[in-house]
Amino acid sequence: MLRQTEPIDVYEALVSALSDNLLPTTTVGAIFFGVGLYAYSETGATAALGITIFGGVATVAKAIFILFHRRTLALRLPTLAAIKRFEAGHAITTWCMAGPIGALSALLYSLPALPLHVVATALLFGYCAGVATRISVRPVIAMGAVILAAGPAIISALLFIQDARLLIGAVFVLFLASAVETISHLHRNACRLITMRLQMAKLARLDPLTSLSNRLGLSEAVERLPRDSGRLIAVHVFDLDGFKAVNDQFGHATGDRLLQALSERLRQLVGQNDVVARLGGDEFVVLQPGLDSQSDPGLLAQHIHRQLTEPYELGADQPISVGLSLGYSIAPASTASLDELLREADATSYKVKRNGGGFRPHLSQQPGQGSTPKSRQTRPKQRILPSNDDLNIQEADA
Repeated sequence: MLRQTEPIDVYEALVSALSDNLLPTTTVGAIFFGVGLYAYSETGATAALGITIFGGVATVAKAIFILFHRRTLALRLPTLAAIKRFEAGHAITTWCMAGPIGALSALLYSLPALPLHVVATALLFGYCAGVATRISVRPVIAMGAVILAAGPAIISALLFIQDARLLIGAVFVLFLASAVETISHLHRNACRLITMRLQMAKLARLDPLTSLSNRLGLSEAVERLPRDSGRLIAVHVFDLDGFKAVNDQFGHATGDRLLQALSERLRQLVGQNDVVARLGGDEFVVLQPGLDSQSDPGLLAQHIHRQLTEPYELGADQPISVGLSLGYSIAPASTASLDELLREADATSYKVKRNGGGFRPHLSQQPGQGSTPKSRQTRPKQRILPSNDDLNIQEADA
């Protein structure tokens, strides 16, 4: 009965919005309880008292469920299965509230006292208007609630009201049809607004040229990483050698196409859980999480260097090649700081650039250590892989 027709992220936001209805729920529940007690005092009907008690219990149950939903959202991001269960829970508790409202309204319309009819009409219109505006984000739940509340009242009004029963029934039917259309309209608007908000949030975390993560996206990716003890995080930082020469010789449009082609290569060669970011200009970062003591980030660094320095066919007269200078840093996942990792990796890549480019293998770092102490800044001379810095612009093979 409850179907997910929206994209998952939109659906998640719509179901989460159901947890914002605590105040309207308790307000309508209190009004219903007061009207029920008034009806019982005026008529002495046991049915009125029974309906009032059932509706009061349903209101309390729905309020508790809303609080539970809020607490769950505050503690963790629910899975899709959990979101569907929350939606079903909201449907059941909402309909359990709507049923007694419809039953009490039908009972009051069956009685001859005009003041009871006025009270029933006010209760019915107040509840249905509130439903249409507050839970229309899930139209099946909202439409079910409106039908459960208004349906019995319409039937009772047609059966028992003597004067102008057809007019009253027609007004109620038109009201019901209008409420259903309003629910559909509000749901469409909510989907459109949430989609726009999600798209804007996503764009705020992406580099517009390459669609890689930007600095904000990279920072949030690090914050979401599990801080497992015994696991390591590696951060690779590199910039391009000879990129300015590409812009100068072929123009900035070709330079942009080169960055896009390079970014696509980079996306293809990293792991599924790795995060690739462009921090600006020709500076790139690869976040490599979930490593253990046996992992070697140098393999990925070597792979990045080998693949990205291959020539690019960009529609120019000849293939274009650039070199790169890469450095990486490693830290325990439990204590890793993105700023420190970037600072150390950037310092290493700068040393590599001064020595002709390529990448420098990283000195082993014991878990629990942060950046290399100053006393260890003087490192033994290491082999630096050759760079394509002197092959910035390759001519096509004759």
